[in-house]
Amino acid sequence: MFRKNIPVAKPNITFSSVAKLMRAILKKEVSGYSKQYLPQFEAQIAKYVGTKNAVLVNSGTSAIHLALIGIGIKAGDKVAVSSYTNMATFFPILQLGAIPIPVDIESRTWNMDPSDLEKVISQGLKAIVVVHIFGHPANMIEIMKLADQYRVPVIEDCAEALGATHYSQKVGGIGVVGCHSFYANKMITTGEGGALTTNNDDIARRARDFKSLSFGIERKFIHSADGYNFRMTNLQAAVGVGQLKNIDRTIRHKRNIAKFYTELLRTDDRIQLPVELDNNFSVVWMYHIRIKNSNFMKRDQIINDMASAGIEVREGFASYTLQEKVLKLWGQENVRSTPLAELISEQCLYLPSGPKISKTKMRYVVKSLQNSLNRIAES
Repeated sequence: MFRKNIPVAKPNITFSSVAKLMRAILKKEVSGYSKQYLPQFEAQIAKYVGTKNAVLVNSGTSAIHLALIGIGIKAGDKVAVSSYTNMATFFPILQLGAIPIPVDIESRTWNMDPSDLEKVISQGLKAIVVVHIFGHPANMIEIMKLADQYRVPVIEDCAEALGATHYSQKVGGIGVVGCHSFYANKMITTGEGGALTTNNDDIARRARDFKSLSFGIERKFIHSADGYNFRMTNLQAAVGVGQLKNIDRTIRHKRNIAKFYTELLRTDDRIQLPVELDNNFSVVWMYHIRIKNSNFMKRDQIINDMASAGIEVREGFASYTLQEKVLKLWGQENVRSTPLAELISEQCLYLPSGPKISKTKMRYVVKSLQNSLNRIAES
């Protein structure tokens, strides 16, 4: 049958992507300087998000790094960040010598809580990094209101949310800069890769300069700054052009998967299910759930039980405030507490959510999950 063969996600590489990739290979247009697919992909990403500029890079992490440089973040600057996220959101801040200020999450979507942001925003913040976790937009209306009041630029981490909208506006075009990931399990993939989106021409120019070693204008090898090699290759862009063509279909699949899981699980009061708040359109990157009244040991048991049934289930992210080794390394041991992010870090996991998973497999996933929960209750 399908036992032992349900991954948490698997990329859907269409014929269009394969054909464009082969065309790039046959023309030997492979580098990050090619003019074959890179400009086309950038223009399409900018148009899709609704910004003047898109700058392609080699990862979503690099996009955040360049966004921080673009708005002028320097060593010692304070940057507020949603505490519950992949650490890829935090590492560029630390690596630039800036100081992350973790902000707790709200209880429905697990996105940044504006009321907790309000507690730190007057402390001399130089930027706010908002994460649209699991594909649901953060409360950008309230966050932008605070940001505008205190004149703090907002960077959006849209790694999991390409195509999501907040009050009909696509994420990635609401703050000063949007940062996107095209990793293998994201809404579209180029294997590895990412992009910045912005209406600010100066930020886009700086990102283009820094992502490509900051070569000189008059003399190429007399560099203008200490740049990075963050370029995306033409091969990746070829795949991306084909992927973006099918993003609406992918989003429909993801939302249908979420709808079916919710139908199967809505009466199980042991589980908190994902939501979609009014005036928001979630792309439901992964179907994430919270196991109520549990701890990480019970969650690990569920993950192991599911693995024994041939189902890959992953724990959710771990709050920045729980990253003991990282905090010690960067001298951040006395970081402010984010209690809800820490609780969710112990109780969250996400179910197989690849765009081609069948209803039969989803039924099997839910049955296996509930069997595991029943065994835990009996033990």
